[in-house]
Amino acid sequence: MSAVLRADPPPEFTAKGIVGRGEITPRLLAPGAGLSIYGHYLGPPPGRCAGADLSRPYPHELCGTQVFIGNEPAELLYVSEGQINLRVPANVTEGIHADLRVVRNGESSAPVPMKTGYAKTMVYLDQPAYTDMPVWLRVDLPYEDGTLQYPYLFGRAGFGCNMVEVRKDGKPLPLLPGSNWARRSITFVGNICASYPRLSNTRAADPRDGRLPLHLLYRFDVPGTYEVRFTLQTTPWHSQPETQFKARSEWTTIEVLPAKAGQREAWLESLRQDAPADAEKLLNDVLPSLLGNPDQLSFVILSGYLNHPDPSVRQYATNGLYYWPDKFVSDSLPAFKR
Repeated sequence: MSAVLRADPPPEFTAKGIVGRGEITPRLLAPGAGLSIYGHYLGPPPGRCAGADLSRPYPHELCGTQVFIGNEPAELLYVSEGQINLRVPANVTEGIHADLRVVRNGESSAPVPMKTGYAKTMVYLDQPAYTDMPVWLRVDLPYEDGTLQYPYLFGRAGFGCNMVEVRKDGKPLPLLPGSNWARRSITFVGNICASYPRLSNTRAADPRDGRLPLHLLYRFDVPGTYEVRFTLQTTPWHSQPETQFKARSEWTTIEVLPAKAGQREAWLESLRQDAPADAEKLLNDVLPSLLGNPDQLSFVILSGYLNHPDPSVRQYATNGLYYWPDKFVSDSLPAFKR
C-alpha cells in the first residue's frame, strides 16, 4: 500500500495575531513599519529557516513564505511555523483597506483586512473652556508614542518635549510671562523629556493622562474660536525650536466660551475652602489649573503649597510663582527667595 503524502495546512492567523511595537495590534499598517504575525503553519518549524541577511535588502520570500499587503509583497526578516517578522512595504498605498495574506508554498491564508497609513495625533478640549478659566487640551498620540503624562520635569510650564501652538484669527498668541520655568541654569541628568514619576507607583490608566493645561502658556481672556497644533519633539521645544518632531496634529479649532459673572471667583473660593493635600492630584490637576492667570486669591492658594511635605509639589508651587511679578512675590513673601 503506497503512502499518501499530505501537504501542510494553509497558513492561519487572525487580526489579534498581528502585532506592532509594544505588543499592540496596530490600527494602521504604516508604510515601512516593523510588524510581527503570530499564527500556525506560517513557515517551517523553528530552527529550520535562517533569518534574512541584515546586510542586504530584505527578501520578499523566505523559506517558502511570502506576505502580501494588498498586492504588495512585504520584506521578511524572520519566518518560522508560528511567527513572521516583516516590514510593511514602503510603497503601500495610504488610506485604503488592504488584505493581509500569508502564502506558504503556494497555499494562501484567509485574508485579514487592515487599513493602511500613518496613525494621526488628535487634539481636542478635555471639557468646555471658558475665558479666564483652566483650558485643558487632550492629546491622543499614535500607539507607538505612548500616552502623554503631565507634568514634565523640564520646559515651559512643565510641558517638556511637548509643544502646543495656538493662534486666533490666523495670528499666533504670545506666550505668557512666567511660562518659562527653565529661565535659570539647570543641571539635569536622565531623560529630559520624562514626566514626574507616578507617586502611587502604578502604571494603571489615569483619566488625567493625555492632558496639557494650555492656559499655562497662553491667555484665553477673549471668547471665540482658536486653533491649536500639538507637536511631540525629541528635545524640549523652548531650547531647540527647530528640533525634529516625532508626532504632530493638524491645526484643530477649539471654542472658548465667555465665562459667567463670578465663575472664576466661585471656583477659586471652592479650592480655598476644600484645599486638597494629595500630591498626585495636586501635580496633575489642581495646581496646573490654578496657575496662568495671576490674581490675589490664586496666589494665596498657591503659596499654601510652598511648604507641602512632598518635594515635587513644593518645586511645582515654587515654579508657579514666576507668573507673578518679582516685586509682588517679594512683597507678599518677604522671607521667600527664588
